[in-house]
Amino acid sequence: AANVTGIDLTIPSQPAWSEDDINKFREGRDSDITVGSIYAWLGHNNALQWFLKSGLETALILEDDVDWDIQLRSLQVPLAANAARSMLSPSRYLSRFKVDPTHYWGDTSAWDLLYLGHCGDYFTAVDHGVGRGHQYKENLTSIPHKLFKDPSLPARRDLHPYTAALFDVFELPEQTRAFHRSKFPLCTFGYAVTRAAAEHLVNDLAPIAKLKTSKSKGSHAYDVSILKACRNGFDTPSPTPENNPHPHPDPKLRHKYASPGLRCWTLNSEIFHHMPGGSMIAQVEAQKNHFVGIPPVDRVGAEQVVQRGETSNIGCGFWRGAFRFDDGDKKRLAYLQEEVGRKGRCLKEGRE
Repeated sequence: AANVTGIDLTIPSQPAWSEDDINKFREGRDSDITVGSIYAWLGHNNALQWFLKSGLETALILEDDVDWDIQLRSLQVPLAANAARSMLSPSRYLSRFKVDPTHYWGDTSAWDLLYLGHCGDYFTAVDHGVGRGHQYKENLTSIPHKLFKDPSLPARRDLHPYTAALFDVFELPEQTRAFHRSKFPLCTFGYAVTRAAAEHLVNDLAPIAKLKTSKSKGSHAYDVSILKACRNGFDTPSPTPENNPHPHPDPKLRHKYASPGLRCWTLNSEIFHHMPGGSMIAQVEAQKNHFVGIPPVDRVGAEQVVQRGETSNIGCGFWRGAFRFDDGDKKRLAYLQEEVGRKGRCLKEGRE
Protein backbone atom coordinates (compact mmCIF):
# COMPACT_ATOMS: atom_id res chain seq x y z
CA ALA A 1 0.00 0.00 0.00
CA ALA A 2 2.81 2.39 0.85
CA ASN A 3 4.65 1.62 -2.40
CA VAL A 4 1.55 2.11 -4.53
CA THR A 5 0.60 5.41 -2.90
CA GLY A 6 4.16 6.72 -2.70
CA ILE A 7 4.61 6.86 1.06
CA ASP A 8 7.90 6.26 2.89
CA LEU A 9 7.45 4.23 6.08
CA THR A 10 9.98 3.67 8.82
CA ILE A 11 9.42 0.55 10.93
CA PRO A 12 11.28 0.80 14.25
CA SER A 13 12.49 -2.55 15.54
CA GLN A 14 10.50 -3.84 18.51
CA PRO A 15 12.18 -5.68 21.40
CA ALA A 16 11.10 -9.20 22.28
CA TRP A 17 9.10 -8.30 25.37
CA SER A 18 9.76 -10.58 28.33
CA GLU A 19 7.78 -11.64 31.38
CA ASP A 20 9.93 -9.21 33.34
CA ASP A 21 8.75 -6.37 31.08
CA ILE A 22 5.15 -7.43 31.70
CA ASN A 23 5.61 -7.59 35.47
CA LYS A 24 7.37 -4.21 35.63
CA PHE A 25 4.55 -2.64 33.63
CA ARG A 26 1.96 -4.05 36.01
CA GLU A 27 3.64 -2.69 39.13
CA GLY A 28 1.28 -0.20 40.73
CA ARG A 29 -1.44 -0.79 38.15
CA ASP A 30 -4.66 -2.77 38.21
CA SER A 31 -3.74 -6.43 37.91
CA ASP A 32 -6.42 -7.23 35.32
CA ILE A 33 -4.81 -5.31 32.47
CA THR A 34 -4.30 -7.92 29.73
CA VAL A 35 -0.98 -9.07 28.31
CA GLY A 36 -2.06 -8.12 24.79
CA SER A 37 -2.86 -4.58 25.89
CA ILE A 38 0.50 -4.35 27.63
CA TYR A 39 2.30 -5.45 24.44
CA ALA A 40 0.44 -2.78 22.45
CA TRP A 41 1.27 -0.12 25.07
CA LEU A 42 4.94 -1.10 25.09
CA GLY A 43 4.99 -1.02 21.29
CA HIS A 44 3.56 2.49 21.09
CA ASN A 45 5.96 3.70 23.77
CA ASN A 46 8.87 2.17 21.87
CA ALA A 47 7.80 3.97 18.68
CA LEU A 48 7.56 7.28 20.55
CA GLN A 49 11.01 6.72 22.07
CA TRP A 50 12.39 6.12 18.56
CA PHE A 51 10.79 9.36 17.41
CA LEU A 52 12.29 11.36 20.29
CA LYS A 53 15.76 10.04 19.41
CA SER A 54 15.30 10.72 15.68
CA GLY A 55 15.62 14.50 15.76
CA LEU A 56 12.37 14.84 13.78
CA GLU A 57 9.88 17.53 14.79
CA THR A 58 6.69 15.55 14.15
CA ALA A 59 5.79 11.92 13.56
CA LEU A 60 2.78 9.97 12.33
CA ILE A 61 2.43 6.74 14.31
CA LEU A 62 0.59 4.02 12.38
CA GLU A 63 -0.51 0.70 13.81
CA ASP A 64 0.59 -2.18 11.60
CA ASP A 65 -2.86 -3.34 10.44
CA VAL A 66 -4.22 -0.10 9.00
CA ASP A 67 -5.79 0.35 5.59
CA TRP A 68 -6.12 3.58 3.62
CA ASP A 69 -7.51 4.89 0.37
CA ILE A 70 -5.54 4.95 -2.88
CA GLN A 71 -5.98 8.75 -2.96
CA LEU A 72 -4.41 9.24 0.48
CA ARG A 73 -1.37 11.19 -0.72
CA SER A 74 -2.73 12.67 -3.94
CA LEU A 75 -5.97 14.11 -2.52
CA GLN A 76 -6.86 13.33 1.10
CA VAL A 77 -3.72 14.57 2.85
CA PRO A 78 -3.55 17.90 0.96
CA LEU A 79 -7.22 18.62 1.74
CA ALA A 80 -6.94 17.63 5.40
CA ALA A 81 -3.68 19.51 5.91
CA ASN A 82 -5.19 22.63 4.38
CA ALA A 83 -8.03 22.42 6.91
CA ALA A 84 -5.51 21.93 9.72
CA ARG A 85 -3.49 24.97 8.66
CA SER A 86 -6.62 27.10 8.59
CA MET A 87 -7.26 26.24 12.26
CA LEU A 88 -3.74 25.83 13.64
CA SER A 89 -1.69 28.70 12.25
CA PRO A 90 -1.63 31.51 14.83
CA SER A 91 0.32 33.85 12.56
CA ARG A 92 -2.10 33.22 9.64
CA TYR A 93 0.85 33.43 7.24
CA LEU A 94 0.12 29.99 5.85
CA SER A 95 -2.28 29.46 2.99
CA ARG A 96 -3.14 26.81 0.45
CA PHE A 97 -1.15 28.81 -2.11
CA LYS A 98 2.01 29.38 -0.06
CA VAL A 99 2.82 26.51 2.27
CA ASP A 100 5.74 26.52 4.68
CA PRO A 101 6.85 22.85 4.59
CA THR A 102 7.81 22.98 8.28
CA HIS A 103 4.19 23.80 9.15
CA TYR A 104 2.33 21.71 6.60
CA TRP A 105 -0.17 20.58 9.29
CA GLY A 106 -0.27 23.95 11.04
CA ASP A 107 2.16 25.58 13.45
CA THR A 108 3.49 22.83 15.71
CA SER A 109 3.25 25.15 18.72
CA ALA A 110 -0.53 25.20 18.20
CA TRP A 111 -1.30 21.47 18.60
CA ASP A 112 -0.10 18.33 20.34
CA LEU A 113 -1.86 15.39 18.67
CA LEU A 114 -3.84 14.90 15.46
CA TYR A 115 -6.21 11.94 15.17
CA LEU A 116 -5.98 10.98 11.48
CA GLY A 117 -6.79 7.31 12.07
CA HIS A 118 -9.35 6.16 14.63
CA CYS A 119 -12.53 4.12 15.06
CA GLY A 120 -14.67 7.16 15.67
CA ASP A 121 -14.90 10.43 17.55
CA TYR A 122 -18.59 10.32 18.41
CA PHE A 123 -18.46 13.13 21.03
CA THR A 124 -19.67 10.68 23.72
CA ALA A 125 -18.92 7.09 24.70
CA VAL A 126 -20.50 4.75 22.15
CA ASP A 127 -22.29 2.79 24.87
CA HIS A 128 -24.33 5.94 25.48
CA GLY A 129 -25.68 5.73 21.93
CA VAL A 130 -24.88 7.34 18.58
CA GLY A 131 -27.21 9.47 16.48
CA ARG A 132 -30.27 11.61 17.08
CA GLY A 133 -31.14 11.97 20.72
CA HIS A 134 -27.54 11.26 21.73
CA GLN A 135 -25.61 13.93 19.81
CA TYR A 136 -26.78 17.32 18.58
CA LYS A 137 -25.70 19.71 15.85
CA GLU A 138 -24.50 22.15 18.51
CA ASN A 139 -21.96 19.57 19.70
CA LEU A 140 -19.97 20.39 16.57
CA THR A 141 -20.93 24.01 15.92
CA SER A 142 -19.99 25.05 19.48
CA ILE A 143 -16.34 23.95 19.16
CA PRO A 144 -13.55 24.99 16.78
CA HIS A 145 -13.98 23.11 13.51
CA LYS A 146 -13.52 23.29 9.75
CA LEU A 147 -15.68 21.54 7.15
CA PHE A 148 -14.32 20.65 3.71
CA LYS A 149 -15.37 18.61 0.69
CA ASP A 150 -13.50 15.42 -0.12
CA PRO A 151 -14.73 13.46 -3.16
CA SER A 152 -12.80 10.38 -2.00
CA LEU A 153 -15.03 9.99 1.06
CA PRO A 154 -17.62 7.22 0.55
CA ALA A 155 -21.26 8.19 0.13
CA ARG A 156 -23.20 8.51 3.39
CA ARG A 157 -24.89 5.12 2.87
CA ASP A 158 -21.44 3.49 2.67
CA LEU A 159 -19.98 5.10 5.79
CA HIS A 160 -19.83 3.12 9.00
CA PRO A 161 -23.35 3.24 10.53
CA TYR A 162 -22.12 5.20 13.55
CA THR A 163 -20.26 7.71 11.37
CA ALA A 164 -23.29 8.13 9.09
CA ALA A 165 -25.58 8.65 12.11
CA LEU A 166 -23.24 11.28 13.54
CA PHE A 167 -22.92 13.14 10.23
CA ASP A 168 -26.71 13.10 9.83
CA VAL A 169 -27.08 14.79 13.21
CA PHE A 170 -24.45 17.37 12.27
CA GLU A 171 -26.23 17.90 8.91
CA LEU A 172 -22.98 17.56 6.99
CA PRO A 173 -23.33 17.55 3.19
CA GLU A 174 -22.37 14.38 1.33
CA GLN A 175 -18.60 13.74 1.03
CA THR A 176 -17.76 16.33 3.66
CA ARG A 177 -15.21 15.84 6.41
CA ALA A 178 -14.85 17.82 9.63
CA PHE A 179 -11.58 18.78 11.28
CA HIS A 180 -12.41 19.59 14.91
CA ARG A 181 -11.16 19.61 18.50
CA SER A 182 -11.23 16.05 19.76
CA LYS A 183 -14.13 15.20 22.05
CA PHE A 184 -14.17 11.42 22.61
CA PRO A 185 -11.71 9.86 20.15
CA LEU A 186 -11.46 6.07 20.12
CA CYS A 187 -8.49 3.93 18.99
CA THR A 188 -4.99 4.90 17.91
CA PHE A 189 -4.81 3.58 14.34
CA GLY A 190 -2.96 6.66 13.11
CA TYR A 191 -2.02 9.73 15.15
CA ALA A 192 0.47 12.53 14.62
CA VAL A 193 2.44 13.98 17.53
CA THR A 194 4.90 16.79 18.13
CA ARG A 195 8.12 16.26 20.06
CA ALA A 196 6.67 17.92 23.16
CA ALA A 197 3.57 15.75 23.01
CA ALA A 198 5.59 12.55 22.58
CA GLU A 199 7.72 13.47 25.58
CA HIS A 200 4.61 14.30 27.61
CA LEU A 201 3.11 10.91 26.77
CA VAL A 202 6.25 8.92 27.51
CA ASN A 203 7.07 10.69 30.77
CA ASP A 204 3.67 11.51 32.25
CA LEU A 205 0.41 10.89 30.40
CA ALA A 206 0.95 7.29 29.23
CA PRO A 207 4.21 6.04 30.75
CA ILE A 208 5.21 2.39 30.84
CA ALA A 209 6.57 2.82 34.37
CA LYS A 210 3.74 3.74 36.72
CA LEU A 211 4.20 7.20 38.25
CA LYS A 212 2.41 8.58 41.29
CA THR A 213 1.52 11.70 39.32
CA SER A 214 0.53 9.87 36.14
CA LYS A 215 -2.77 10.78 34.49
CA SER A 216 -3.09 7.20 33.21
CA LYS A 217 -4.38 5.77 36.51
CA GLY A 218 -7.16 3.32 35.86
CA SER A 219 -6.49 3.01 32.12
CA HIS A 220 -6.58 -0.55 30.79
CA ALA A 221 -5.31 0.32 27.31
CA TYR A 222 -2.94 2.78 25.67
CA ASP A 223 -5.64 4.34 23.50
CA VAL A 224 -7.75 5.01 26.61
CA SER A 225 -4.84 6.90 28.17
CA ILE A 226 -4.58 9.00 25.01
CA LEU A 227 -8.32 9.68 25.09
CA LYS A 228 -8.05 10.81 28.72
CA ALA A 229 -5.08 13.03 27.88
CA CYS A 230 -7.10 14.71 25.12
CA ARG A 231 -10.05 15.24 27.44
CA ASN A 232 -7.76 16.69 30.13
CA GLY A 233 -6.42 19.13 27.55
CA PHE A 234 -9.73 20.05 25.92
CA ASP A 235 -10.09 23.35 27.80
CA THR A 236 -6.65 24.57 26.73
CA PRO A 237 -7.11 26.78 23.65
CA SER A 238 -5.47 25.57 20.47
CA PRO A 239 -3.77 27.70 19.19
CA THR A 240 -2.79 28.64 22.74
CA PRO A 241 -2.39 32.35 23.66
CA GLU A 242 0.29 33.60 26.04
CA ASN A 243 -2.37 34.24 28.67
CA ASN A 244 -3.50 30.62 28.57
CA PRO A 245 -6.43 30.21 31.01
CA HIS A 246 -5.74 26.47 31.44
CA PRO A 247 -1.95 26.02 31.63
CA HIS A 248 -0.03 23.03 32.90
CA PRO A 249 -0.52 22.93 36.70
CA ASP A 250 3.23 22.73 37.38
CA PRO A 251 4.82 26.18 36.77
CA LYS A 252 8.18 24.46 36.17
CA LEU A 253 6.73 22.53 33.22
CA ARG A 254 4.67 25.24 31.51
CA HIS A 255 7.52 26.16 29.19
CA LYS A 256 7.50 22.56 27.91
CA TYR A 257 3.80 21.64 27.94
CA ALA A 258 1.04 24.11 27.12
CA SER A 259 -1.66 21.95 28.67
CA PRO A 260 -2.19 19.54 31.58
CA GLY A 261 -3.28 17.07 28.92
CA LEU A 262 -2.97 17.23 25.13
CA ARG A 263 -4.44 19.69 22.63
CA CYS A 264 -5.97 17.13 20.29
CA TRP A 265 -7.73 17.51 16.95
CA THR A 266 -9.73 14.92 15.03
CA LEU A 267 -10.17 14.39 11.31
CA ASN A 268 -13.73 13.07 11.01
CA SER A 269 -14.13 10.80 9.13
CA GLU A 270 -10.68 9.25 9.49
CA ILE A 271 -8.26 8.49 6.65
CA PHE A 272 -6.66 5.44 8.36
CA HIS A 273 -8.72 2.54 9.69
CA HIS A 274 -7.64 -0.92 10.78
CA MET A 275 -8.31 -3.76 8.37
CA PRO A 276 -10.80 -6.49 9.30
CA GLY A 277 -9.24 -9.72 10.50
CA GLY A 278 -7.54 -11.33 13.46
CA SER A 279 -5.25 -9.41 15.76
CA MET A 280 -1.96 -10.23 17.44
CA ILE A 281 -3.43 -9.07 20.75
CA ALA A 282 -6.24 -11.62 20.42
CA GLN A 283 -3.68 -14.34 19.62
CA VAL A 284 -1.63 -13.48 22.69
CA GLU A 285 -4.73 -13.49 24.88
CA ALA A 286 -5.87 -16.83 23.45
CA GLN A 287 -2.61 -18.36 24.67
CA LYS A 288 -3.62 -17.20 28.14
CA ASN A 289 -7.12 -18.67 27.68
CA HIS A 290 -8.59 -15.18 27.47
CA PHE A 291 -11.18 -14.52 24.76
CA VAL A 292 -11.01 -11.15 23.00
CA GLY A 293 -14.23 -10.43 21.12
CA ILE A 294 -14.84 -7.96 18.32
CA PRO A 295 -14.96 -4.37 19.65
CA PRO A 296 -18.46 -2.81 19.65
CA VAL A 297 -17.75 -0.37 16.80
CA ASP A 298 -16.32 -3.15 14.60
CA ARG A 299 -19.26 -5.40 15.39
CA VAL A 300 -21.75 -2.79 14.19
CA GLY A 301 -19.88 -2.27 10.92
CA ALA A 302 -18.94 -5.91 10.23
CA GLU A 303 -21.79 -6.75 7.85
CA GLN A 304 -21.29 -3.56 5.86
CA VAL A 305 -17.56 -4.30 5.49
CA VAL A 306 -18.34 -7.69 3.93
CA GLN A 307 -20.97 -6.26 1.59
CA ARG A 308 -18.76 -3.39 0.43
CA GLY A 309 -15.55 -5.37 0.31
CA GLU A 310 -13.82 -2.37 1.86
CA THR A 311 -12.52 -1.40 5.27
CA SER A 312 -14.89 0.86 7.23
CA ASN A 313 -14.94 4.47 5.96
CA ILE A 314 -12.37 3.70 3.23
CA GLY A 315 -13.46 4.27 -0.37
CA CYS A 316 -10.92 2.21 -2.32
CA GLY A 317 -8.43 0.48 -0.08
CA PHE A 318 -5.92 -2.36 -0.03
CA TRP A 319 -7.55 -4.88 2.32
CA ARG A 320 -8.70 -7.40 -0.32
CA GLY A 321 -5.37 -7.42 -2.16
CA ALA A 322 -6.50 -5.99 -5.49
CA PHE A 323 -3.26 -4.05 -5.92
CA ARG A 324 -0.74 -6.64 -4.81
CA PHE A 325 2.46 -7.23 -6.75
CA ASP A 326 5.54 -9.40 -6.44
CA ASP A 327 8.50 -7.61 -4.88
CA GLY A 328 10.54 -8.01 -8.05
CA ASP A 329 7.78 -6.99 -10.47
CA LYS A 330 8.91 -3.41 -11.14
CA LYS A 331 6.69 -3.09 -14.21
CA ARG A 332 3.55 -3.98 -12.23
CA LEU A 333 4.55 -1.60 -9.42
CA ALA A 334 5.20 1.28 -11.84
CA TYR A 335 1.78 0.72 -13.44
CA LEU A 336 0.03 0.70 -10.06
CA GLN A 337 1.90 3.78 -8.87
CA GLU A 338 0.84 5.72 -11.97
CA GLU A 339 -2.74 4.55 -12.47
CA VAL A 340 -3.77 3.88 -8.86
CA GLY A 341 -1.49 6.01 -6.68
CA ARG A 342 -1.24 9.13 -8.85
CA LYS A 343 -4.38 9.06 -11.01
CA GLY A 344 -6.55 7.56 -8.28
CA ARG A 345 -8.14 4.87 -10.50
CA CYS A 346 -9.72 2.20 -8.33
CA LEU A 347 -9.21 -0.61 -10.89
CA LYS A 348 -11.51 -2.99 -9.06
CA GLU A 349 -14.19 -4.96 -10.85
CA GLY A 350 -17.29 -2.82 -11.24
CA ARG A 351 -15.63 0.21 -9.67
CA GLU A 352 -13.98 2.09 -12.58
